[in-house]
Amino acid sequence: MMRDTNESEKANLANGPSWASEEEIDTFDQFVHRFWNGEISPDEFKRFRLQNGIYGQRQEGEQMFRIKIPWGGLSAAQLELLAELAAKTQKGVGHVTTRQNIQLHFIKLDQVAGLMRSLASVGLTTREACGNTVRNVTIGHCAGVCPQEVFDVTPYAATIARFLLRNPMNQNLPRKFKIAFSGCPDDLGLTPIQDIGARAVLRSTAGKEERGFQLYVGGGLGPMPRLADLLEEFTPADRLLPTVAAIVRVFDRLGNRDDRHKARMKFVLNKLGIEQFRTLVFQERTGLDSTMAGQFPSLVVWEEAPSPRTLSASAGLPIESDDPAYRRWRATNLLPQKQAGYAMVHVRLELGDITAVQLRTLAFAAREFGDGTVRSTNQQNFVLRWILSERLPALYRLLSAVGLAAPSAERLADVTACPGADTCQLGITSSYGLAASLGALFDDELRDLADETGIRIKISACPNSCGQHHLANIGFYGGAKKFNGRQVPTYEMLLGARLAPGQARYGKPVARVPAKNIPAAVEAVLRLYQKERQDGESFNNFLDRYGLESVKTVLAPFTELPPASEAPDYYLDYNAEEAFSIQTGPGECAA
Repeated sequence: MMRDTNESEKANLANGPSWASEEEIDTFDQFVHRFWNGEISPDEFKRFRLQNGIYGQRQEGEQMFRIKIPWGGLSAAQLELLAELAAKTQKGVGHVTTRQNIQLHFIKLDQVAGLMRSLASVGLTTREACGNTVRNVTIGHCAGVCPQEVFDVTPYAATIARFLLRNPMNQNLPRKFKIAFSGCPDDLGLTPIQDIGARAVLRSTAGKEERGFQLYVGGGLGPMPRLADLLEEFTPADRLLPTVAAIVRVFDRLGNRDDRHKARMKFVLNKLGIEQFRTLVFQERTGLDSTMAGQFPSLVVWEEAPSPRTLSASAGLPIESDDPAYRRWRATNLLPQKQAGYAMVHVRLELGDITAVQLRTLAFAAREFGDGTVRSTNQQNFVLRWILSERLPALYRLLSAVGLAAPSAERLADVTACPGADTCQLGITSSYGLAASLGALFDDELRDLADETGIRIKISACPNSCGQHHLANIGFYGGAKKFNGRQVPTYEMLLGARLAPGQARYGKPVARVPAKNIPAAVEAVLRLYQKERQDGESFNNFLDRYGLESVKTVLAPFTELPPASEAPDYYLDYNAEEAFSIQTGPGECAA
């Protein structure tokens, strides 16, 4: 069915009815005042606050405000509202997370209810974006337009997200719980790292094609990463909801509530094994068939089909630019859709940050050039979809004017990083600072490698992997070590992760490197690859052939520091003037 942009946008407050609840916001406001009046304890308020997406920063009195973006779908109207909210923050930016959410930082508690009401006006919520709940349901950002996809997983993710939001079974789990979907062979949804990972599959039954999912369970990152196990080779689409509900309920019963460090579902799988866990889930599912018959909502499946756009007669004929910057952007940031004549355009963000002006411009671009919507990605970027190829030069000029036309999207130069010690209470190091330094490296010394595919760098400021360092070809997580009697920020360097179906593995640690030595260490490894690789050899295949022990030898010089008197700056963290020391506080992600 064809529809014009206005119809699309109305149908897409967040692709469906509002996710928000005005009554819930009133309750939050009341809880804030009760907390200020001493009527509820700090711990009780913390649990309630986190359940509603509000996370305490390391700066006293400041909050991180996490906006839930189910499967990354946003309309132009929602982007404009997010621009208004971002403009009110201390730094004037929003931050795209690796779970496709949007975060605002440095928010005062007395601002929160007002911000929630603003979000509700465009159908968005912060509910269950934090806390011991099912977090944002994510998908690969190419869903619906990918030339290789089995089918569009978006409506299935949307149905699961709506079923679980505010569901009693999801309000006090042993620990946070993550669900993701993929519809394409590249598994852009990153299913191996999820509590539930769903990959689209088809089977033929009595000559009829049937949709379903390969379901994986028990994945997770953090200090003890685990790859998910296959629960069921084919879960029919109409059995997806009760199966997900059964998994959540089994975890709710058996998860460790005494030790938060061993409370994720992956530890239940470690204890029981996949066979016993599968038996319990299937028994639970059978029970739900009788006790909850008729209570599961129906899956509403749609196919994206925006109205085709054409240039107006006054616009004149499009002229393909000879600008080298445009040609590089087109070569690195565009992917053809399965719908002929349309392209998906990556909008690469610097470390996931986007200003209010950029958000407004993105909203305009979505309306003017696309279908009135965008998708956030789990790589901290946005994508515009349904862009007519003939309009790419004009889109580039618009994006370039506000700094949204950086090339190398989802390539080597596109570094992922968590907010780190700048705001997070668990952050040990300035992951932002390191990421910016590496970004500068790809603008200068390593410019010739910036557009390499198949190599990604990801950084976390602590072992908890919010920057997904375990998934990177070159990954780092922050720590500290003493050199010559002084504490220095360091990073554990990991190499060789891959998530290809059937070949998934996490990166392996190879060296502990002082923070200021990281850019030189990265350059050494990449130049080694450039020099020694065989024709067509990927980075990971090179590592497998060359051997990590040999790479460790190359990295050894970067693991030491001269005396502080000779190189005082190397004893400091990025963007710091004072001596480094670990200044972490109590983490709230599982409070």
